[in-house]
Amino acid sequence: MKHKHLLCLALALVLLLTVAACSAKAPMTSESQAARAPSNGAYDYSSSYDMGGQMEAPAPAATAGSGVYESAAKAKNTSDELYGGHKIIANYSITMTTDQFDAHYAQLMQRVDALGGYVQNSTINGSKPTTYYDSGRYAYFVFRIPAVKAAEFVEFVGGTGTITYSNSTAQDVTLDYYDNETRVAVLRTQLERLQNILVTTNKLADIIELEQEIANVTFQIEEKTTQLRHYDDLIGYATVSIDMSEESLVAGPAAKDTMGTRIVKGFTSNLSGLLAFGENFVVWFVSSLPALILLALLYVVIILIVRRSKRLKAAKAAEEKAQLSDENK
Repeated sequence: MKHKHLLCLALALVLLLTVAACSAKAPMTSESQAARAPSNGAYDYSSSYDMGGQMEAPAPAATAGSGVYESAAKAKNTSDELYGGHKIIANYSITMTTDQFDAHYAQLMQRVDALGGYVQNSTINGSKPTTYYDSGRYAYFVFRIPAVKAAEFVEFVGGTGTITYSNSTAQDVTLDYYDNETRVAVLRTQLERLQNILVTTNKLADIIELEQEIANVTFQIEEKTTQLRHYDDLIGYATVSIDMSEESLVAGPAAKDTMGTRIVKGFTSNLSGLLAFGENFVVWFVSSLPALILLALLYVVIILIVRRSKRLKAAKAAEEKAQLSDENK
């Protein structure tokens, strides 16, 4: 009897410890899920939920290489305030002339740097004019300027030369932007469910199918996320394209050489051109002799065939005429 009491006491103690252990396991909240969220990507693929089931807005995780994107995102948020919450892609196009090419080029570069922009493309052709009506240099620039400072930069450009053409466009991508955001949130919810199912299944066929679907959803998330980042860059930084040409000289020496020297140089240049043409022609003619001979022989054969054909036709015509004359007699 004593042993039975001890056994019952031991069973009661084990049951008590089991209940205590179960009660110690609190359900995972959204905060604990956030603590377990991975931090090795630009975006977390898993979506977190609060206890009420409402999805929290996904936020980009900080990474070592996300500095450029974070800068564009900050500029984008500022541009949202500029356009009343709309997602606007602003583009400016300017054509201008200047008689102080070097000074205006330096001013543009300094201003872009001061406004926090950067040069996306820069092309310069030609040389500095030194005589009357020299065409001068031509430059084409593509600048990326923070959207909130783009108007200031365009106004500054107007003071560095003569504007001959200007154009500005504003593309509203608000609907497409928010549509992509919603799509990303839905895909993350789908991905989380697929991952939860993958953990609970033991069938190989189901595992393979689930992994393929997870890969597909992950690809779609990356695609939409990349599109959103691209939009953030275009929204945060306006694109300013500038065509700048250098004006021809209207004052100064016509030339450094005297008229006689210029005539001699011109004659020598033309004579050199003629000599070079003659030399090239001789080289071409000699190197092409085999082909020219074959063409000449072919031409002679064709001429002989044509002449023989004409003689035969003439003889036949004469014969027919004679026969017709005999019949008439």
